[in-house]
Amino acid sequence: MVFLADDSFPYNIFYSNVLFDQVIGENLKEKNLVGLGLDINSYIFKEELIINFQNKEYSFQLELPQENGSNYFLFYKGKEIRGIGLPPKADAQQFFKNSLDLIGIGQENFLTWVSESIRPMLGYAPEEVINMDLCQYFHEEDLPVAKEFLFDVKKGLDKSQFTARILAKNGDYKWIDWHIQFRDGKFYTIGRDVSDQLKIQLEQNKQNELYRLGEEVAQVGVWEINLIENSVYWSDEVYAIHEIEEDRENFNIDKALDFYLPIFRPVMEQAVKSCIDEGKDFDHVVKIKTSKDNEKWVRALGKAKFRDNQVIRVFGTFQDVSEERRLVDELGLFKELFDLSPEAILIMDIEGEIIFTNQEAHKRLGIFDGSQSQHLISSYDQKFVVDREWDTHIQILEKEKNVRYRSKLIHTDGKEFPVEVSCNLITLQGEKYIISFSRDITERIQLEKSLQDSSDFLLHLTEQVPGALYQFVLDKEGEMKFAYLSPGIRSILDIGENEINSMSDIGLAISKIHPQDIAQVLMTSVASAKKLSPWSCQFRVKEVGSENYKWVMGAAKPELLDTGDVVWYGYLSDITEQKVFEETLKNARETAEKANKIKSEFLSMISHELRTPLNAISGSVYTLLQDEHTPVQASALNTINFAVDNLIIMINDLLDFQKIEAGKLNLELNPMKLNEVIQQVLNGLEFHAKDSQNDLKLHIEDEVNIRVMGDKVRLAQVLNNLITNALKFTKKGKVDVFVKRKPSNENKAKIYFEVKDTGIGIAKEHQDRIFQDFDQIQHSFSKKYGGTGLGLSITKKLLNRMDSDIQVESEVGQGSSFYFEIEFDLLPELSENGVKKPNKQALDFSSLNILMAEDNDVNSLVLGKIIKKWGFDHVRVMNGKEAVDAVQDGNFDIVLMDIQMPVMNGFEATEKIKSFSKIPVIALTAAAKLEVMENIEKSGFDGFVAKPIDAAELLRKIKEVLSSNSYKLKD
Repeated sequence: MVFLADDSFPYNIFYSNVLFDQVIGENLKEKNLVGLGLDINSYIFKEELIINFQNKEYSFQLELPQENGSNYFLFYKGKEIRGIGLPPKADAQQFFKNSLDLIGIGQENFLTWVSESIRPMLGYAPEEVINMDLCQYFHEEDLPVAKEFLFDVKKGLDKSQFTARILAKNGDYKWIDWHIQFRDGKFYTIGRDVSDQLKIQLEQNKQNELYRLGEEVAQVGVWEINLIENSVYWSDEVYAIHEIEEDRENFNIDKALDFYLPIFRPVMEQAVKSCIDEGKDFDHVVKIKTSKDNEKWVRALGKAKFRDNQVIRVFGTFQDVSEERRLVDELGLFKELFDLSPEAILIMDIEGEIIFTNQEAHKRLGIFDGSQSQHLISSYDQKFVVDREWDTHIQILEKEKNVRYRSKLIHTDGKEFPVEVSCNLITLQGEKYIISFSRDITERIQLEKSLQDSSDFLLHLTEQVPGALYQFVLDKEGEMKFAYLSPGIRSILDIGENEINSMSDIGLAISKIHPQDIAQVLMTSVASAKKLSPWSCQFRVKEVGSENYKWVMGAAKPELLDTGDVVWYGYLSDITEQKVFEETLKNARETAEKANKIKSEFLSMISHELRTPLNAISGSVYTLLQDEHTPVQASALNTINFAVDNLIIMINDLLDFQKIEAGKLNLELNPMKLNEVIQQVLNGLEFHAKDSQNDLKLHIEDEVNIRVMGDKVRLAQVLNNLITNALKFTKKGKVDVFVKRKPSNENKAKIYFEVKDTGIGIAKEHQDRIFQDFDQIQHSFSKKYGGTGLGLSITKKLLNRMDSDIQVESEVGQGSSFYFEIEFDLLPELSENGVKKPNKQALDFSSLNILMAEDNDVNSLVLGKIIKKWGFDHVRVMNGKEAVDAVQDGNFDIVLMDIQMPVMNGFEATEKIKSFSKIPVIALTAAAKLEVMENIEKSGFDGFVAKPIDAAELLRKIKEVLSSNSYKLKD
């Protein structure tokens, strides 16, 4: 075991391995050394310590913070030595080996360890029962007791002992007295064989129970008067007859005689007195009034027991004979009721001869027609046509006393009708008689047939429906079972007919589920039961004969019954093919994402590799143009510069495309003067218009002279793309830019933009394609006009981000018109109460001292020439660490920091510089990855310029950063 703890109170444990968590960590209420009960001050001079935790001792090696050069304590090589107060492990093992009792450890329904004593006790080897479901070893009558015990313990009831029969290996059952303790999800048990003791006790209890049942069935109790002890004893049945539930102590003869009605009390007083004095037996049927004021007829018998010719005890029986008396009294009423009953009633002797029928039986059978001939039941009841059937019937009656069956009764004229018969065997005056009640069930038979037809239809339907239908019950005691399973369950769970019949318990179904899915199935089921919400779950089940699993979809709807039980009605369906299809889609998606990532990496790499040489070319051309040169050289340099600009535009298009594809191009909304932004775009393209011999004009309404909230960079990019395209595809023609304001809601400004040219135009069939990625209609276009084919695609995507869309109208040879509308948030014009705000004092940029961090010699040479052309001083360092040291030791106005450098990169260097200085830092990078661009913003840079370096852009950025930065230029 290994764990680490802080070196300050309360010494929190911030790391521990799995073994420590399982043995100690999971049981800690506070995960620190104080919670572990450890005073670290007691061990500062020791290399090993003993930790006492939950009655066990653990040994750990210890390293203190000052020893390992860290700010934490290190505990390692942890191991358990022994339990506190317990014998050594060898002695404990010998004790478990020689113990006569069965000792075991387990969790849920399984044993994980059991002592060797299981061999002599039950005949099993320990390995035969470990990890086996214990339910299979319990006697079927005792299994509910075990389950109820487990359920009560889980509910928090204080229980630790129960006794149950366990199946031995030889097939016999033994009574085992279990003592169980539960702790942290595990149970610890000791079992003792008590079969012999229980056998004796059960025999005695059985005998006593038979005596008690005999009294209860016969309604006969036993009483005794002990003249020596002067006490009265009544059995439970005597008390029951008198309906006495309480106050059974101090019972005497006078209290017993008080129950008799006044008319019978003198008779019983005299009978008891004669029995006590003379030993004379008595037998009287009298009437009593019970403690609940109910009157009963009872038969009291008494006898005397002598010793030395003296009566010492009087005892006898006490019997409730109310029913017999009532039977005699009500015999006439019963006869009338029998005769008028709507059911056919027959009374037969033990031979099957009919000796009585009521009116309904006579009507249905036509038996008593005035003749004196013998009538046997076998002539009228189809069930007894075969002689031996009556004998079997009598045998069942003598055993069960009551029998129900269906048959057909036959009238003397041959007419038949179905009946349901209830027979009772009674004994009167020592003679046995059979009373038969027959009910006509013709209508019921018809209804049952109809129901059977419906049932057959539903059964056929459930057998043919793909998958399986089921009814699942969770009773209020927490027991779960299947109440119904359709035959389709065989194919879903791959089980046989016999297993279906024994699947009332959920255990078999759970055993089929993939171990990783069992928790999900049970948790969703419990959630469904608590909320009474529909249940739906996808899980895997085993395929018989293989290690494979198939996917199953389960769904059900719960219903709460009045009994408190929750019943689910649902279905299971094989969705393996669907899952395979989903997996195929997932793989395809991952392949597409991988391809997209490769594309992104390629764009990033190629743009970086292109920017590095372009930076050298662009910088060199810039410096050469600043030197003296001939007109021929100027023409060549301008051609090179134009080519470099085109390459930079293509690279920028690729970078914008990558950002948009990754979903990381965000609009930066800031206040802007709309007409000024548009005019700046046009001013920047005047040279391009002259170079292509085109007339570029701006037509802008006065209403566009407004302040709005928007992204001026992206708006300028859209206009620049459209106007550049128009100039590219137009020679010696006109390009007109129209901007006007349209009606819109309050606080909004809807602006219409249109770029119209007289160029080559676009055919109707190609007008949708021009907005697709990398599409230039024909390959000859790329050869003649250049470009990546991304300009219009990026323009469309940018406008979509602004809740706009671009439209095109064009004819071949007549020119094209691109137009769109953008709705901006309108801002109020700035007002200074009529007084013009004075300009800020301009900073002096005549002389700057610049620190340049660049590891590439070519790039540093080109950039150094550019800085010298500006008239500034600079110092070059080779990596980020040298840049940090230079800022600490030198006096610089600004830092130009390359991102990718050895020893320390630009990100780390900038963060360190910003930790002690406010000097502005501008990032110089040829990287195209979105993550790099984001890190530039996060690392404290004041701005960045992309490579290849545009000298004018770099100078503008330097002045912009120095003007807005609070860092002061040196004097």
